[in-house]
Amino acid sequence: MTENVAGFHDRLTKIVEEFVSNARAELSQRWAAWSVDITTPALHEVLGGLLARQVTLATQLARAPQTWNGHVAPLSLRAMTDGYITLAWILECPATRCDQYVKFGLGQKKLFLEHWKVHLTETGERNVENHPVIKAMEQWLNAERFHFLTEVSVGSWSETDTRSMAEEAGCLDLYRFGYAPLSAAVHNMWHHVIDYNLKTCQNPLHGSHRVPVDPDLAIDPDYLYRAAKYLDKSFRLFDRKTGVSVEVTRSIDALIDALNDALNTLNDSLPDPDMRGAPADNPAARAPE
Repeated sequence: MTENVAGFHDRLTKIVEEFVSNARAELSQRWAAWSVDITTPALHEVLGGLLARQVTLATQLARAPQTWNGHVAPLSLRAMTDGYITLAWILECPATRCDQYVKFGLGQKKLFLEHWKVHLTETGERNVENHPVIKAMEQWLNAERFHFLTEVSVGSWSETDTRSMAEEAGCLDLYRFGYAPLSAAVHNMWHHVIDYNLKTCQNPLHGSHRVPVDPDLAIDPDYLYRAAKYLDKSFRLFDRKTGVSVEVTRSIDALIDALNDALNTLNDSLPDPDMRGAPADNPAARAPE
């Protein structure tokens, strides 16, 4: 059985690399098929960049099986749900919201620059403006927009909350069943900590209080599936809103087929049915996200 498990891990590595290759092909094919209007470069850069970010988050998680657990995977998946909601909301009014998105980001970079200047001044730096960190950041900002023209906003870039963005963009289920529960891990909330970092004390005299624990968790391919699903949702959204149509292998379909084939092979080699894994895509176990 040990040999079969080792064989499954080797096969899983190949499955992951195929997924990465397919996901990147989906991105590049869409970019090639999208007619770029050079009079509105920010629109194409924002939408293309956000889509590429989804690919990066999914493929980086895919290549790190040790993170396919409730400790770490939710951090990447939460970022992907946030990325989807951001992309969907921008696509409701692309011209205005792309500009809004860019200006807020540049403002945050300028704010970081000002924090650095204060820090250097407080630590005794005599020539702050010529400090290599300051010069590098100002050069970066000026390449995008003159930093002295860049405004800093300390609120939300969208001037609304994420739930409202999701509702307006028609993806409230993703917010409810993806973004919100995954936020528990990101923000170290009590209902995440109690599930993953506390256990009941075994001393019967201690009143069943909980003690801290750092448990090792087995890898769960379902987290890979969810990353692939959020990426596929992003691709489908982009296609609907831009009218782009491509003939390319869907990375999620290839992943599901390959995972199910590998799991079936592994399951057939296990003597105990209770040890067998579930299919990679089990609709009955899926939240409506």
